[in-house]
Amino acid sequence: MKKLIFFIRAALVFLWLAVATIATSIWMIFHPNERVNADRHWLDWWQKGIPKIVPVKFIVKGKEYIDSVRPAVYVSNHQHLLDALMIAQVYPPRTLVVAKKELKKIPLAGYIFDKAGNLFIDRSDRKASIAMLNEFAKRMRKEGLNLWVLVEGHRNRGQKGLQPFKKGAFYTAIQLQVPIVPVVFGPSYQQIDLQRGNLNGGVIYIQVLEPIPTQGLTTDDVSDLLQTTYERMLAAYQELEAKTYGREDSQSALEATRFQSDDASG
Repeated sequence: MKKLIFFIRAALVFLWLAVATIATSIWMIFHPNERVNADRHWLDWWQKGIPKIVPVKFIVKGKEYIDSVRPAVYVSNHQHLLDALMIAQVYPPRTLVVAKKELKKIPLAGYIFDKAGNLFIDRSDRKASIAMLNEFAKRMRKEGLNLWVLVEGHRNRGQKGLQPFKKGAFYTAIQLQVPIVPVVFGPSYQQIDLQRGNLNGGVIYIQVLEPIPTQGLTTDDVSDLLQTTYERMLAAYQELEAKTYGREDSQSALEATRFQSDDASG
């Protein structure tokens, strides 16, 4: 019976995503000058339908930091394919995302992401990725745009704590002298993870941390900025993990508070 419920919910989730994508495509036709907000419009559709299919409740702390300053670079952890449902709870307007180039090939959704102006990077081509981020940085300042980066680069897939962060977001923030806004999604593998066969629903905790300023920092400070952000996000994740699983003391990877970061840009 449990498997049957999962398959029914999964089918309805994919059906609703198709509806959201088609609706957003139509919206873009009639609002060509507002395409930068297509992501927000698409995510609004996620919020309208999916929580009615999967009984999930979001508890968000620190929401006052969302869009409190613009432009800004938002960095969040990355768990699974349905992260977008959590992003939808805190996604500010006029924000674009760094995504891997493969997402551009998704029918309709890839079209929306592309026309909205999101950045598709080839993680195997570090030089091209950096050039793209540098070019987008000019738009951020000129047009008052935010950048959202899934800063682990790849889905965590249930590993303890957080994976090492990529440096690209921190270079961009320092280049523009704009703040980093850390967003931490508590573990949601038991609630809404399609790959694990879990669409059970439940409570998911989200923590938006206080923006981290970059004024006066140079590229020599990238590693320190990255490390500071990592440590704050890991501490927040451990707290959310303890709340999620009802434990006073979570078992996250405490030893990961110091690490050798990847040099990749995304």
